[in-house]
Amino acid sequence: MPIRVRQAEDADIASMAALRAREWETTAFWQSRIERYLRGEHSPQKALPTRAAFVAGDNGSVVGFVTGHLTSRYGCEGELQWINVAKEYRGRGIARTLLETVASWFVQQQASRVCVNVDPKNAAACGLYKKFGAQRLNEHWLVWLNIRVMLDKTR
Repeated sequence: MPIRVRQAEDADIASMAALRAREWETTAFWQSRIERYLRGEHSPQKALPTRAAFVAGDNGSVVGFVTGHLTSRYGCEGELQWINVAKEYRGRGIARTLLETVASWFVQQQASRVCVNVDPKNAAACGLYKKFGAQRLNEHWLVWLNIRVMLDKTR
């Protein structure tokens, strides 16, 4: 059965948290943080209330997810908050599909300039974002000057 991407539901939060916890912190930490983020109770700096989350599923299991919100940080209109794909599912194009999905959402929200915070030592994430058109904004941030570029590069 192919990987399917859909809008996240409350029932997905525990699985999303478990994916984040594989690399940092605990499932309980991430479950609370993701729940509060999606409810608008936890907001990154300059985040606006409008948010979205999408999950990639395989046979009923969440194997990846992406979240984003509208913002005014760094002159951007959108911010990619989190993206995770289970290690055993990497290299299958799931991150690309999740990025396409959230990029389409940003376009629907009329947010063209979209930024993402990324550790400059995270070569995999930096490489992924740059592959799909992101440019260096500063030491810890990349930006798509027009998120439609990402969609063009993924097709």
